[in-house]
Amino acid sequence: MNLIFGVGFTSEYVIRVITEKGLQNVSSVYLFSVWNTDEYRRKQAEEVINDISKYLDTLKVKYTVKYLDVNKEFSGIVLDIASSLTSTDNLEFYLIGGMRIVNLALYYYALVCKSLGKKVRVFSYTEDMSRKYEVLISFPAKVSESQLEIMRVLEKGEIEIGELAEKLKKSLSTVSKQISDLEEIGYVSCSETRPKRCKLTQLGEVLLKVL
Repeated sequence: MNLIFGVGFTSEYVIRVITEKGLQNVSSVYLFSVWNTDEYRRKQAEEVINDISKYLDTLKVKYTVKYLDVNKEFSGIVLDIASSLTSTDNLEFYLIGGMRIVNLALYYYALVCKSLGKKVRVFSYTEDMSRKYEVLISFPAKVSESQLEIMRVLEKGEIEIGELAEKLKKSLSTVSKQISDLEEIGYVSCSETRPKRCKLTQLGEVLLKVL
């Protein structure tokens, strides 16, 4: 597993995440900071990286530091990130510090990796680090008219799959297949108990509101 961080002007967030997570199965840590032309800010950033580096040295974990030039096109920043993470897989991104544009570039790179089949997870936190969020990194899938019809029924509330088939005047096997597809793309969730009960996920609700 590889941990990727956007680093700002404090080492606290990175050290706290690594301390709480631990380093079991972690092969490397990547730290992305910004190259500043302003001498004071550059010194600040270097001190933060040095603090994190000392901490990682004590843990005897491999790490890489990359200073990004943000005075270029967004795609250029993403390319610099990609060049640093070439051939790496099983990535965990922590968007907790640093410039917004760096975190956006890291997130976009995570989306690209996910779309190409790499194992990727992205996390962020509240400002005080009291709550952790796993950020969605899958592109919303397009649904068919038949699937949309199912979602419209589920919008009214949880329902047994047999009752759903009756409402739609379709066979149970047909509805079961469509429900399975909707579960796979994250728009519907169903109970494991029998009879199976299904409902929209929050992502499914978002899709219907967009439509």
